[in-house]
Formats: sequence, structure tokens, C-alpha cells
Amino acid sequence: MTTFTVITATLNALPLLKNTAASIVGQSFADWQWIIIDGASTDGTPEWLRETSRNKRNCIFICEPDKGIYDAWNKALPHIQGEWVLFLGAGDRLRGPDTLDLSARLLALTPQELNLAYGRVEFIDSPESRSGELNHDQWEGMSGQWAYGRPRLPSHPAIFHRSRMFKNGVAFDPSYRIAGDTAILLKELLKNGGQDITTTIALVLRGGVSQDPSTKSLMLREVLRANREAGILWNRIYYQYAALVYHSMKAFMYKVKCIVNHR
Repeated sequence: MTTFTVITATLNALPLLKNTAASIVGQSFADWQWIIIDGASTDGTPEWLRETSRNKRNCIFICEPDKGIYDAWNKALPHIQGEWVLFLGAGDRLRGPDTLDLSARLLALTPQELNLAYGRVEFIDSPESRSGELNHDQWEGMSGQWAYGRPRLPSHPAIFHRSRMFKNGVAFDPSYRIAGDTAILLKELLKNGGQDITTTIALVLRGGVSQDPSTKSLMLREVLRANREAGILWNRIYYQYAALVYHSMKAFMYKVKCIVNHR
């Protein structure tokens, strides 16, 4: 079995995808597989993928329309060959050329009963940035810190998932637009917990849909749905709905500001 499978969903983001590719191909640890799910891009991505993956058995790509990122990720799941699965967005990069090597050694120490192990990310402002703002959110359980209406979760591009999760039927719900990963992570962390491997995994480009001020109210509504599905909706219920109201107001004010600025 391969050690790592990296999954990337992309749509019309070829320059960013090339950055992600360079960070994977440049790893000193060679035991990896990369699965790219392209939503039928029109910017040359399919042609580039065909050329890049030629004679590379560890690269798989699928180019066809999809219904969003979670639908795209689900298309990758049957092709996983690695023991550990990492989801990177187009433009996200592995922290350095030794990231997978170091991660493999740390993951070897992770208890077999755990399905999730996580590290840190650095948020960067441009594709060329070599370092950024460190984020090391940790899973502290129901009694720990909460954020965005739920227990604080590690950043998804820093989370390694054991592939047996997906081989045992776990999949992303494509009816979510933003919090589909939250729904899966909450259930697994509440059930089994996770291991902090305390190393930086990825450089994550700011500007994703979950960071967009205009979509925060949608994200919070989906988080409350994920909380309900995970059986924790009645924990800190007032905080959850206060967070929803707060971020809904921020989203409303952001839209008003955009309208005013474009007059």
C-alpha cells in the first residue's frame, strides 16, 4: 500500500494547481499518490493534466463536470491507494520538500485505533509566499474551545485521514456547500479523537469560500446542521445561535458595503 494519497479538486485554477503540483512532485519522500478532480476547466487544465500525468502511475486525474467540491472529492475516494489521505486545494502547498517524509515518521507513532492525525497550517496571502500566519487549532473535545458555532477543529489541509474511513463507507455529503468536511470530522473526532503530530503540513492560500465574509451565514447554518447530525446541537445552544446571528449580520453588512462601494 502507498503511504500517502493527496486529493485536489480544481476548476479553472491552472496557475495555482501548478504550485500545488510542484510542492508534491518535489517531495523527498516518493511514496505518494496524487488524485486531481477537475470540474471540466476551460483554462487548459485538462490538457496540462494529460501531459503532466503521462507515464506517471502515481497521478490520477478525472476531468468532468461536478456538483461542487464534495462531489469532486467523492469521485476520488474509490481511487485511493494510500494509507493516509490529505486534501489540498488548488494553490495550497506542502510546507517543504521534507513534509511527507517527516509526516510519515510521525504518523508511524499514531495509535492504530485513531483515524485522524493533524498538524498545523500557515495561511499565505499570495501564491508566491514562502511562509505565513501560523494556525495550530487543536481538537480539545466538547469541553474545549469553540469557534464558528462548533468545537474548534484543526484546519482541514493539515489533517491526515486513514483511508479505511472511506473504504468503510464514509463519504462527503454533496448537499453541503461549505461544511461537508466539518460534518465528517465532527463525527469522527467525537467518536475516536485524533492525534496532534505538531508539525506544519501546508501553506494555505487565503480566500477560500469558508473565509469569504459573504458566505459566513451559510457556513454557520451548515455548521448547525452538522452539529445536529453529530448529536451535539443542544450543547452550548445559545452560543451556537449567537454565532449564527453574529456572522449573518457581518455577511449582511459586507454585502451593503459592497453595494455602496460600487455605486
